[in-house]
Amino acid sequence: MTNPLETEKISKLLVSFCIPSLASSLVTCFYNIIDQFFIGNVLGVVGNAATNVVFPMITLITALSLMCGVGPSNAMNIRRGSGDIDGAGKCVGGGFGIMILCGLICMIPMLLWTEPLLHLFGCTDTVMPVATPYARIISLSFVFSMIGASGPFIIRADGAPNYSLAVVATGAILNIILDAVFIMRLGWGIVGAGWATLIAQAVSTAMVVWYMKRRFRAVPLQAAYFRPDWKLYGQMAGIGIGPAFNFGTQAIVQVFLNNALKSYGAMSIYGSDVCLAVAGVANKVNTLANAMIIGMTNGLQPIASFNFGRGNYARVAEAAKKVVGIVVILGFAVFLCYQFLPVQITAFFGDGSTDYFEFAKKFFRIFFLLIPLYGLQTSIAGFFTSQGKVSKAIGISLVRQVLFFPPCLILLPRVCGLDGVLWSGPIADMAMAITAGLLFAKELKKLEGQVQE
Repeated sequence: MTNPLETEKISKLLVSFCIPSLASSLVTCFYNIIDQFFIGNVLGVVGNAATNVVFPMITLITALSLMCGVGPSNAMNIRRGSGDIDGAGKCVGGGFGIMILCGLICMIPMLLWTEPLLHLFGCTDTVMPVATPYARIISLSFVFSMIGASGPFIIRADGAPNYSLAVVATGAILNIILDAVFIMRLGWGIVGAGWATLIAQAVSTAMVVWYMKRRFRAVPLQAAYFRPDWKLYGQMAGIGIGPAFNFGTQAIVQVFLNNALKSYGAMSIYGSDVCLAVAGVANKVNTLANAMIIGMTNGLQPIASFNFGRGNYARVAEAAKKVVGIVVILGFAVFLCYQFLPVQITAFFGDGSTDYFEFAKKFFRIFFLLIPLYGLQTSIAGFFTSQGKVSKAIGISLVRQVLFFPPCLILLPRVCGLDGVLWSGPIADMAMAITAGLLFAKELKKLEGQVQE
């Protein structure tokens, strides 16, 4: 019996895989935005700043969850495509092992060294009393967050994108409901937001575990597949390291950015807390753009990885070109919102001073100037990851996150002050887009050459 991934029309496959994946990402995004809405409207500028200084750790969790989702799911599909069913089953079990391991690796340091880490992330003395309890509660959810975010990748690769969406949607809707109860009704403030996240992620984890025990169909799962296998962990982490490196380096960049905003904001008319608060709002809002990019890229992954394993290179190239094109179009729509509605977007997350909204206009319009090209980093890196070509995926991230953004954050503000911090974003985006575009064109030409042979 032929697999639809090998025979179905690419556009139809993209609809069936990308729409549930996109919906999952958007649901997660909206719950993050609503979470920020409650915090901002109750605690104002300080609340928005508090979530911002915790955001690097959340970004790191996102990075590792991508590694633990993309790595095992792609490895499973590649092995299924080549006929290695037993190996595919081991990838599923190994995926759960690295999810738990990564969650613990993040949780323990955050619990033990909360305040030093928050200082490292750019926290001011004013924000610290609000950020500390939130960070500690959020850290307790890290293992659940890993499984709740990574598990749906494997479920989607198993051919159940709708259940994958249900896992994410259930956690997100529950989080929003609990936010309203804990923050607005019970008056727990930012602590309530932390507990809402912890409970919601635990429920999502339970749904993932239930599916694996009761409904998994692509591979007959056995208990032996879930035994620790460090070699296999390393192999799957190697496949998923591309998108993980992308988001992991974003966490480092956010630390650089927060500290630059803290230092140069203090020298400006706006002040450190206003700059950090605006960045906090912008980071959460920009999860919408990231959600669309990640959703489309995740939908591409099972199609591209399975067909690459089968040697159907024309289908890999066709799917990738369609997804990258859609990502650029979506990015342009986000660009228009950021350019024309920055004050309205910021005001949704609470009131502030005239300076607060003035800086918000500058941040959205300058820092996100090249947001239409930003999606190339994730989508093209995901294209390479689906083929197991991790070094190219990492190379794209290196250009923006390491070679250009941090040096720009160090050098430009010395000449242009706070404006130099903002212009670092589009300069790094342009360098990344040129690199990604050239690599993508070269790889497409290579795939087309293999088809002709």
